[in-house]
Amino acid sequence: MFAQVIRSSRILTAKTSVRAFSVAPVRYNLISDLYVRELKSFKPAPLSEAEAASSTKPWAVPAAAKVPEVEGSAEELAAYDSAEVTTESVKEGEVSSAAEEDWFVFPEEEEHHH
Repeated sequence: MFAQVIRSSRILTAKTSVRAFSVAPVRYNLISDLYVRELKSFKPAPLSEAEAASSTKPWAVPAAAKVPEVEGSAEELAAYDSAEVTTESVKEGEVSSAAEEDWFVFPEEEEHHH
């Protein structure tokens, strides 16, 4: 049994070693080759200290925030604080009319028989 397994593995390795090379021809792309060559040959010029300083803005501490001013005088604010709170009472008739309305009632759809 082991001999049969060894023979079959030799046959499989022989077949795979025969097909180990590429059959398709090599295709070159002229545009991408030129682009890559130009990228490799590009050497940027180093910036001088003056050029580096002119391309940035100097940092300055921002101005302190101002305290917001309250509109109106202190007397008006005191009068507003001391004023009584007024509320409206709901009449009984208005509550029942709102309850009687059907707000989320959808019309029933007719069933279509095939």
